[in-house]
Amino acid sequence: MIESLASRQQGKTRTANERVMPGRPVTYPDVLRVLPDDETRSCALSRFREAGFSADSFGHRRGARVAMAEALTSTEDWLEVEHPRRTRERDAIRAVRRRLEQEIWP
Repeated sequence: MIESLASRQQGKTRTANERVMPGRPVTYPDVLRVLPDDETRSCALSRFREAGFSADSFGHRRGARVAMAEALTSTEDWLEVEHPRRTRERDAIRAVRRRLEQEIWP
């Protein structure tokens, strides 16, 4: 039994969304972690900043968290259209966005 468990785990790789522990609130570094590409990061963060928020406001202002969820949704849509093969990145963004939305609207 131990051998079969070890062999199953051997080939498993962690995605960015699996590194975020589900029991704790989404943090700004969690968001940055799922935006590894400069172009993707720029897309999401520019929308967040256009809404008038900064990294400092993300942790304590509900409006900032809502703006980030919207920015991540737009970034997902953009990735789907512009870079349809980058599914892992899109899935990681979606997972963090969904967790964030569950925190905002339980």
